[in-house]
Amino acid sequence: MNKKEITLLKDVVSLPTAPFCESNVQGFIQSWAQEQGIGFQQDPSGNILLTCKGRGRKPRNPWVLQAHMDHPGFEVISRRGSTVQAWFRGGVAESYFPEARVQFFPRPGTPVSGTIQFIRRNKEIGFLKCRIKLDQVADLPKGTLGMWDLPVWRKSGNKLNLRVADDLCGVASILLALARLKEEGCRRTVHGLLTRAEEVGFVGAIAAANNKLIEPAWPVLGIEASKAQPNAKLGQGAIVRVGDATTVFNPELTSNLRKTARELKLKDKTLHFVESLMPGGSCESTGLALLGYQTCAVCLPLGNYHNMGKTAIAPEQIDLRDFESLVALLTEVALHKPDASNTNALKNRLLENYNKRAPLL
Repeated sequence: MNKKEITLLKDVVSLPTAPFCESNVQGFIQSWAQEQGIGFQQDPSGNILLTCKGRGRKPRNPWVLQAHMDHPGFEVISRRGSTVQAWFRGGVAESYFPEARVQFFPRPGTPVSGTIQFIRRNKEIGFLKCRIKLDQVADLPKGTLGMWDLPVWRKSGNKLNLRVADDLCGVASILLALARLKEEGCRRTVHGLLTRAEEVGFVGAIAAANNKLIEPAWPVLGIEASKAQPNAKLGQGAIVRVGDATTVFNPELTSNLRKTARELKLKDKTLHFVESLMPGGSCESTGLALLGYQTCAVCLPLGNYHNMGKTAIAPEQIDLRDFESLVALLTEVALHKPDASNTNALKNRLLENYNKRAPLL
């Protein structure tokens, strides 16, 4: 990755975001698409479809690279003096909340921080209601988003400590892949689908399907940052994700993805890939598969998943080399038609072997 690409990654992961409060990310993507000459479309629910048009004929089944724009976070309900009531939406254990630090982002205005004093789960809607004491009185209108008060970006060697990796790193990887494809004059059209409110049950992805933002025949490659596993650690490479905590993905697309990663590794020894089921959480590839889409997935191994450190809220962690491998894989996958050639070849070898040896039965 060059300096310009690193800057784009830093710019994206620095954006404040939370479920249903993704406007900073949406605005950034729209401006970026206009600058790059990438097609931009937004559905009534605020999901975004980017389009990098190929030089060849429009394919019947273009790849869709998909990531979500939100991260577990806060939304202001009300403020009285220096006391704020706010929803927290997303999967973080309640033990992390007492005395944890929060930062709110009024628009306009400068960020203001506070400390969580009390939490209570609303049983009807499932979200945590938090009482937060601000460091100073500030005007925080209803709907103002908040995040954990953490450093945005710290780089130490190849390790990145980020306020948000999941899933703004996925968003950044799509932008970088589309930029590379456009610069290289890709012959095949490829789309980028950026969804809202993934952290509360794939709400944006389901809306995108209902709004027909993507065609049912288009194969979807989901991109995530997923909790590191013993066989998929930081620094070992980008992960071809066979499945998640809920299900496994389309066998043909996954086989195609594995084949592409292996061939890419042979061409460039600096790139690394791991093939693994990642059971640390469920992703939108599962949600879209349940709605009838053919899906597969890749992910980054993630440290401090959802900012949950050993005992306290902490930055999420990724390895820059894993991210570089991820962007390279997305770019390579988009160059080729998604097909069943790999599984067909395996089937043919099995049948050939059967025909030779079946008489011995």
